Amino acid sequence: MQIKIIIIGILVACSYLIGEYIYKAYTNRHKQVNDLIRILEMIRMDLSFGMYTLEEIFKRMGEKTEYCTSNFFKQIEDELHNNQSKILDEILNDNIQMLAKETYLQNKEVDELRKLILTLGKSDIESQARMIDLSVENLKKITSETKEDIDKKGMVYRKLSTVIGIAIGIILI
Repeated sequence: MQIKIIIIGILVACSYLIGEYIYKAYTNRHKQVNDLIRILEMIRMDLSFGMYTLEEIFKRMGEKTEYCTSNFFKQIEDELHNNQSKILDEILNDNIQMLAKETYLQNKEVDELRKLILTLGKSDIESQARMIDLSVENLKKITSETKEDIDKKGMVYRKLSTVIGIAIGIILI
């Protein structure tokens, strides 16, 4: 009987942890979208000064290890520096999936960043700043969606998984 209670306790704890994991995925996505907005604002500032090349800007963003995109920008900068025969489009296509694999960012955010990076360096500084501002506005809309997801879906999964664990525990008793 005691073994059965221990197993039920473990089951309830595991179901709670599953719900917590799902909830954390929603909160991490929200944080990473906000981080992406900060990165874009830093890129805009660097471009506004007009003293940096894209390679230097990507290097500076790659050094910001507190952000989820640092490895992506490091890789882009490295390939721009070491592989002069490739153009930015090819390098970006080779590395963009890194964001989907290593972060909680979804296709909407990754596509927004991809489109923006492809436009950088192809127009004057003011036009590039406007493109970055537009991307930031689009990402801010996404952050409101991610906040709603946390409040609705994240909380539901968190509670639902715990309730399911308790229900299965009751059934097993």
